[in-house]
Amino acid sequence: MNLRQFDQNLWLVLDALYQTQSVSGAAKSLNLSQSAMSHALKRLRIAFNDPLFVRESGKMLPTQKALEIKPLTQQGLAILNQVANGLNRFNKNTTNRQFVIAATDFTTKLFIYPLLNMLSALKSNIRIKVIDLSSEIPNKELSSNHIDLVLTFSHEQAFANNLSQQKLISGQYRVVARKKHPIVSNKLSLNAYLDAKHILISPWGAESGSLDNELKKLGKSRHIAAIIPQLMSAVELVSNSDLIATVPSLSIRQHDIENVQILAPPLALPDYKLFMVWHPSYNLDQGLIWLRSELETIAAQILEGYS
Repeated sequence: MNLRQFDQNLWLVLDALYQTQSVSGAAKSLNLSQSAMSHALKRLRIAFNDPLFVRESGKMLPTQKALEIKPLTQQGLAILNQVANGLNRFNKNTTNRQFVIAATDFTTKLFIYPLLNMLSALKSNIRIKVIDLSSEIPNKELSSNHIDLVLTFSHEQAFANNLSQQKLISGQYRVVARKKHPIVSNKLSLNAYLDAKHILISPWGAESGSLDNELKKLGKSRHIAAIIPQLMSAVELVSNSDLIATVPSLSIRQHDIENVQILAPPLALPDYKLFMVWHPSYNLDQGLIWLRSELETIAAQILEGYS
């Protein structure tokens, strides 16, 4: 390919096709007609000597060649975007920038509260907008920069291969039950655990979780009596009922636990892991580099206070 003869706008076309997997969707995102987008795709196919995208199940799916050049395409566009906007324009003390973070009730309390306190102390004009992470990782919104960052547990969903991620916190699960529970007390046996009625915390309405996968390996199952989307409600529900819940140990610290007993699970469970996830197109965004660094600092402070 001769870059001098290559229309550089076609990189934007290629990126739009990656994001939308649709000719009409890509055309809309770039304010082009569908015929113009089809013509641009034809030019890309000629330039790369490859179909690049093929229609399958109603989508335009990338070929192997398209997948191979995708990371380089996105990195190149990110660098050009940084150059166009100025690498050194971000200043936490003077910027009016808004950051959009998708989070659950728990990750909001764990990370956003201290982040807002820090910004208040700085007298910063930075604005933090938190949206409810009530569905799977919003890949499209991350790639289009409508969402800057996602805070989520690794067991809740599989991360797409094209997303950047970094672990912030990991830890053990604990079982919580009210004191004077009719079944659960002191050292928790597997039989007592299975005899009890459970709360499943399920942000998106799934009727089983990672714990149930571990029980299935043992040929066991539990009685799920309630399914709720909010982790922060689970301990409160437990303290006022005969239901029990298996939750990240850190979540228990956020409650008044006077009426709650905390027990080790009666089976081996992998540690929970809490990640921040973002799109690699914005790896070099100075504002997001700052934000991710602040969240890392908050994570370290949380773990230090917990140890």
